[in-house]
Amino acid sequence: MLLKTFKGVVGEMGTYTNTYVVYDEKTKEGIIIDVANNADKIYNYIENSEIKPKYIILTHCHGDHVTGLKNIKNYYPNIKIMIHEADSAGLTDDSVNMCTYISCESNFVNADIVLKDGDEIKIGEIVAKIIHTPGHTAGSISILVEDALFSGDTLFRGTHGRTDLPTGDENQMQKSLKKLLELPEDTIVYPGHGVGTIISDEK
Repeated sequence: MLLKTFKGVVGEMGTYTNTYVVYDEKTKEGIIIDVANNADKIYNYIENSEIKPKYIILTHCHGDHVTGLKNIKNYYPNIKIMIHEADSAGLTDDSVNMCTYISCESNFVNADIVLKDGDEIKIGEIVAKIIHTPGHTAGSISILVEDALFSGDTLFRGTHGRTDLPTGDENQMQKSLKKLLELPEDTIVYPGHGVGTIISDEK
């Protein structure tokens, strides 16, 4: 597995949202995890690296993680957008994705594929496993690829995502965190914001 990280400031939040391009070194098939407002940089990297992007996997539906969807779709019309079934409606519901609230572009784009806990997505010779981790939103997911966990806004370095936003739930968050902390201690965590960490440190 090869990985490239992009950071983009969305709206008036002033905080960086991480976008990840993950791909199989042998076949060059890849996925994009979340899409902030950095579609042009993502496109240039993908083209220069000769990556074949198959899917956009969204960790949840909040505007700062989806605002680049339309632009990526313009570059790659056949790419498939994937999100957990519990967050699917939120992609087209401003009261849930909060695009207006955080002053980002409203990207009312329907998902092509809805995901469930335990789904596995094959990208070349690697597999992305979907772990349903509700709490930040009802449909928040984390994505495990080999020894790398893309945790969205569930687990951060030294803390976790907020639970006071639409469809958030503190009790669900605590259950999700316990689930993630059962992963191997050397699992590298790539969060939706900020810098990475490892499971052993978060334990």
